[in-house]
Amino acid sequence: MMDEQPLEGAVREKALHTMREQTQRMEGLVKQLLTLSKIEAAPTHLLNEKVDVPMMLRVVEREAQTLSQKKQTFTFEIDNGLKVSGNEDQLRSAISNLVYNAVNHTPEGTHITVRWQRVPHGAEFSVEDNGPGIAPEHIPRLTERFYRVDKARSRQTGGSGLGLAIVKHAVNHHESRLNIESTVGKGTRFSFVIPERLIAKNSD
Repeated sequence: MMDEQPLEGAVREKALHTMREQTQRMEGLVKQLLTLSKIEAAPTHLLNEKVDVPMMLRVVEREAQTLSQKKQTFTFEIDNGLKVSGNEDQLRSAISNLVYNAVNHTPEGTHITVRWQRVPHGAEFSVEDNGPGIAPEHIPRLTERFYRVDKARSRQTGGSGLGLAIVKHAVNHHESRLNIESTVGKGTRFSFVIPERLIAKNSD
């Protein structure tokens, strides 16, 4: 009987830990669903906030480092004078989801490069990794709600399957589209371009 008590305690603690994980996962799912619904319902013509993307990226960089726990390495190449007009909450959702997606879905040792730069027709944000890549048949479906390439890994990382759907709608509201390029065994690149007319006039 003496030996059974520690065992029962261990089983109970494991069950409680599993319940806490499930609760956190459900809370995350509800939060992501609310974010997606809010973006879908937002007027597409209200893009009048001045968004300091460089400052936003400095916060995202710190959060990505914490999330990674030193499993991946990072390079952030940021044009510090490049700001845009838009919806700050939507752009924050798009940018953070793309960076965290790279952290959550690449293995240890992957290098992730994040860029925010001027391009001929506007301002481009991109997240590129040298991870395992994504098979071509998955790419057209990546922005569907709840679609997961690796269901087991999504469960481990708490992925909701909504992150890229949020990115797609947020980017579309900014007169852009999400581009996905991937080669199996070489890596993946996600990007979008904010059009020239939405670049803040005093951007360097």
